[in-house]
Amino acid sequence: MFKMRFHAMSWLVVLICCGSCLCGEGYFGAAHDDFRKLCVIVALPGRQNGPDPDIFKATWNRYLSYAGAKIFSSSDTNEQLRVSEAHCKESKPDNDPICAFRDFATMGNLIEQDVRKLQETLSFKIEYAWYLYAIYIQAWFLHPRMTRLDCGPKLQNLWLFLDKMSLLPSFDLVFRMKSVYDNINARGLRQEIDKFCRTSSTEQICEMKILTNTADKVDKLLTYIGRDQWNNGASEILKHAMRLHFYAVKLKFLKLHPSLAGRDILSTKDSEVNKWIKDITLNFFDSIQKSQIESFGRVIELLPYTVDLPCDHAAEFPSLKRTICTFTSMIDSLTGYLANKQAKVNTKHISTSIDYEKFLQEKRFEQILNIGETTQYTLLLVAKHLKLEMKNNFGELKKYFQQIAEFDWKKARADIAYIDSTLSRYKNASVQSATKMDGYMDQLIKAALAAAIGDQVEAALKLSFAIAEACNPLDIIFTGGGATGVLDATQGVSQAMANVAKAAKLKDAFDALISEITKYSDKIKQNEIYLNNVASLINSLKTMALSSSSSSSSFSLSSEFEAQKQQFLDDYNNYTPAVTKDDLKGITVYWENLIDEACDLLDSTSGTVSGITKSVLAAQRTCPNAKVEVQKLIATYEEIYDFQFKLMDALAACMGAVTAYQAANVINSDFDAAKLKNADNPEIFAELEMLSAFSMICYKISMIAAVDSYCNILTYTEGHLPRECIGAATSITSLLSRTKLTCTTLLEFQRIPTKPSKQGDKAFINLEDLYAGRTSVFKIPDSQWLIDHNWISSSQKNDKIFVQRFEIYLPVVSKTKRQVQVKVQSTVGNQLTPPDGTEYVISPRPTLWYTYSEGESRSECRQVEFPNPYNDNCRDMPKICPITKELSYCANRGNICPSIYSQWDINVYGYENANLAVPSTNTPLRVALQLCAIPDSEHALTQREDHDTGIARIPVAVGEQISWDVYHSVAFSTKGTCCGSNQYYDDSMSMCTTCPSGSVDKYSGLLCGSEIRFVPAPTSDATFSFDNARATCTKAGTTIASTQAVQNAVALGYDGCGCGWLSERIMQAPKPHDSCKENGGLSTVTCSSSNTWGVYCINNY
Repeated sequence: MFKMRFHAMSWLVVLICCGSCLCGEGYFGAAHDDFRKLCVIVALPGRQNGPDPDIFKATWNRYLSYAGAKIFSSSDTNEQLRVSEAHCKESKPDNDPICAFRDFATMGNLIEQDVRKLQETLSFKIEYAWYLYAIYIQAWFLHPRMTRLDCGPKLQNLWLFLDKMSLLPSFDLVFRMKSVYDNINARGLRQEIDKFCRTSSTEQICEMKILTNTADKVDKLLTYIGRDQWNNGASEILKHAMRLHFYAVKLKFLKLHPSLAGRDILSTKDSEVNKWIKDITLNFFDSIQKSQIESFGRVIELLPYTVDLPCDHAAEFPSLKRTICTFTSMIDSLTGYLANKQAKVNTKHISTSIDYEKFLQEKRFEQILNIGETTQYTLLLVAKHLKLEMKNNFGELKKYFQQIAEFDWKKARADIAYIDSTLSRYKNASVQSATKMDGYMDQLIKAALAAAIGDQVEAALKLSFAIAEACNPLDIIFTGGGATGVLDATQGVSQAMANVAKAAKLKDAFDALISEITKYSDKIKQNEIYLNNVASLINSLKTMALSSSSSSSSFSLSSEFEAQKQQFLDDYNNYTPAVTKDDLKGITVYWENLIDEACDLLDSTSGTVSGITKSVLAAQRTCPNAKVEVQKLIATYEEIYDFQFKLMDALAACMGAVTAYQAANVINSDFDAAKLKNADNPEIFAELEMLSAFSMICYKISMIAAVDSYCNILTYTEGHLPRECIGAATSITSLLSRTKLTCTTLLEFQRIPTKPSKQGDKAFINLEDLYAGRTSVFKIPDSQWLIDHNWISSSQKNDKIFVQRFEIYLPVVSKTKRQVQVKVQSTVGNQLTPPDGTEYVISPRPTLWYTYSEGESRSECRQVEFPNPYNDNCRDMPKICPITKELSYCANRGNICPSIYSQWDINVYGYENANLAVPSTNTPLRVALQLCAIPDSEHALTQREDHDTGIARIPVAVGEQISWDVYHSVAFSTKGTCCGSNQYYDDSMSMCTTCPSGSVDKYSGLLCGSEIRFVPAPTSDATFSFDNARATCTKAGTTIASTQAVQNAVALGYDGCGCGWLSERIMQAPKPHDSCKENGGLSTVTCSSSNTWGVYCINNY
């Protein structure tokens, strides 16, 4: 027994012993010996009736001041702390005495807070109170600062205390011990443990995390079991789970401290462990028979990490270590399933590569054992049937569990593929956006500084890429980095600004952005351990998926992966990102302020360099484009922010599949071992009972998970949850025999805007991106948008609408035959009822492809041509030749199609090198859609044709076939309103409108655009000749503009002052303009070598 009641004198003896070696080398320099005296002070606050925080604090501060006097020039404590905080903002060597002073000052405050709390809450008259307080004191000697001083005792008595707790005596004693746990692990000490173990687990203090984890479990135990229930039989299962935790903790301690092996007090009998495992397993068996799976949660919360239990697959059957292997596989399977059920976001995963229906139709466990599906069978009954199967060497059962293993591994691989592809998409999107930001900001900052000093800034200013990447909420997973390179990347820029007097505001805006990014990055680091483990887990899964086949029953999981998996499942429910969406939105403001200051600085300057620079930036729309790119960048990161929760849920689902796969293989391994034994042996039959329970539980979990997934698919494809889907109580027979609901096909010809209607609008397709071969994002916000744009009627507002085909045609007629490929990919936000409905993540990601050819000069079309979708009675554009001839995306994927409300990534390939100009008007794109609708209520789907908008709809009854070629011919034979010269038809206003200033109508009023564009020369001297200029236009797929073309553009309102080559081999600035006065303010000027030269090219449309 450990009855330790310390009085003041005996406690002082302990203190002296603890701090006995106060001499040694000066790790912390001259202050080292004074720091070492703090070792004794840690244990000082002892007295007969409890600790004395006042004595502790006074003594601690006194000896800390002795150390401070040898470090700082000032004797003022507050000044010393201020200096140390400023000094230690940046990383310093571990032995830096100034940072050590700061840390010891913090440590003293934390210990004082803890001791005061102990004084208030802990009765030091109870048994073990002083002993447990001694453990608290000893824990501080594991602090990294203390270990560098090499003083104090080692924390081994802690484990003896844990052994005493593992007996789980009376409620009163456990409750009193809980109060010690609370205080040992609360506030100061736990804060330091978390701080040092966030990025490294090698520090000795991280050993205390075992205690903090145990404290949390004791707290949960007493939450689940009150005083009145403590001695009830029902509570015994929870206490068994807690006993197994203590057992695992002691084994872990013995690994850390082998010298204590063999001590009786740390031993636990195998028979006790066997009983705990058996009782828990039988309880689970009874619960799963009653479909009460959720009741497992509390028991699993109290169980230890399964990797800490001594499993040995090579051990004899039966044996404790062999039983533990099967038990831990079962627990992992249950944990994975429950984690998947407790998703953080309203998201369901649907895999089109897995045939759940076929899997559920296979002969099942009950059928193999000739037990009815609805029978409430006993474990003894199952064991007897299992004994009969031994005669056949478990042949059919082994085959069945092999099928389960293959099915679960196939599901895991599908989850891995989804995770990997989605991370790759977001990584590429973030790099692309950050790169564009880097280009805009590098150009803008250099231009502003050049204008301010009146000379060119040649040096490249490394800036935005590192800053932009630091904003990524999952940068740790993408690059493993966080914001480590931000300060280095921005020092040169900040210094350049500091050297320019006029750039003071610009520097302030820049420094404010960096300060905000630094705070943001510090928040990201708070989740660093968890995200690093997630990254490692994903890499392990990818390696496993690549190195194994779905039929490999012998594939084993590494101990490293097991640890990663266990850590993820343990932390999954507690994951809360320190960064918020508001933080991201706040950063947007700082970015925009920096852009505004750079543009304002540029506008406020004058001179040759300034005028030419402003002209070039105005032509390239650098200021507004930079702001647009900031919005895109942050929108991408907001999407990544939302995705992190889906990522965790997807990993949880994957872990459920992996653990189920592992459990099925372990069960088969046990079948192999059992078939060699004599089933009439009572010991073997008892083990058969356990094997029956393990088998039934793992089988049920796999079946329930498959049923859940299948019901998710039915809920999505039919628009509602089938009544046969009732969770764990679902009858598989009833589910498979039901009649499926099918949707009605609609073939539609629609129009999509090419410019946003408001800030944040995604319901448009960016023509500039499509022309350049870049991705354009398109998302319909809700059903009201569909109604407003005449896609559906108001009576169809609540219909569930799916997309089977999505064809996009661009408003372009090429001179020669051009093959165009359209890629439309569903990405996120795949909801049936936005904006708050369940999101269904379809994997692999739905991708719709379509290829056609267009142009004035084309060879013979092998398919049936159809009218150009932009044709009407005003224009006669060449016909379209379809090349793709295939079924809809969903035809070979179980008719699982993306929702019309999904967010789409749209790419058009074929015009990347055509250098097409973007219309200055909103020119709606013509699209052909094959939709499939499930009515929310009974109403007839009738044909509708709207002559005002040119929209046609053809309903197709279930089972009826209609030729896609016929549809094209009908849909694209539309009428339109013809407009006059220099006008276009404005869809939003349903009327003809004059083209914007500086532009003319194209394709008989289809769109408007500028006739010319100014292309800056790559150099600013006379080496940019007329031949260079003409070649520049030729390379862009166009011709050099004439003087007449420029004059025509000026007459229409073209506003620019770039000095450019014309076809007449002369250089002109188009018109007088304020920023052109340094060039003479004339319509025709001679450009000198100090000007920025360029060329005027004819725009292509």
